[in-house]
Amino acid sequence: MNQLAPPASRVQDRRLRIELLRLQAGYERLALRQSACRLAGAVQPSALAAQAGDRLQAAGLGWLGLGLRMLRRYPMMGSLLGSTLGRSGRRGILLKTALIAGLIWLGKRGSAGDDAS
Repeated sequence: MNQLAPPASRVQDRRLRIELLRLQAGYERLALRQSACRLAGAVQPSALAAQAGDRLQAAGLGWLGLGLRMLRRYPMMGSLLGSTLGRSGRRGILLKTALIAGLIWLGKRGSAGDDAS
């Protein structure tokens, strides 16, 4: 009967290995949670817009990045832009022209305020 029971050191080694595997699994779960949180932070609209603005600036399209910042600063502009670009006819053309002029004015006003500070 004594021959069938494993020695105490083997049982202890097995328990130690099991505990080490549990600890390793816990660390892997923690690392997975942390990477998921980083990914969630990187996918937020503000982070995506900031990345897009930086890449546009690097590509020499800073004016487009300025337009994105204006749309973030004034969210109603996006709604107004979408509704006016969908219209056709003479009134639609006038609204589009006024919208573009307003955006240019806001952009110049915003960049003049940035230069002064």
